Amino acid sequence: KAQLTSKTAMAFFSSALRLGLWKQSIVRCADNTGIIKACIIGLGKNKWGTGKIGDRIRVSVRDKHDFYKGEQMPKGIIARTRKEVNRKDGSYIKFDENAFVVISKNKAKGSKIKGPLSYEIQNNCKSLARWIF
Repeated sequence: KAQLTSKTAMAFFSSALRLGLWKQSIVRCADNTGIIKACIIGLGKNKWGTGKIGDRIRVSVRDKHDFYKGEQMPKGIIARTRKEVNRKDGSYIKFDENAFVVISKNKAKGSKIKGPLSYEIQNNCKSLARWIF
């Protein structure tokens, strides 16, 4: 039984490492709202409390431009992760940085998005679909 529990613990840790962003992760802002970097303070619908592309998050603004007059803890959606995401057709996609897009009332707050977006975002925020297609 000792081997069985160690195998299950190993499976738990290896699967938890595969999932992506955690709380306290520093992410870049992928739009032109004025936020440069932020720290994730709320996320996680799964049992490990991790986030993948398309998950809703709450962030704490760490670095911003002078013209940013928004809230200190806005909501957002994860746009890019360094961890690869498996797609339904069997392909993988991963990016060079961890990034998010600021949203309010299920719409993007910024008017421009910097960098690429993947198709996985459109399931959680329909207003971001105009930048994908």
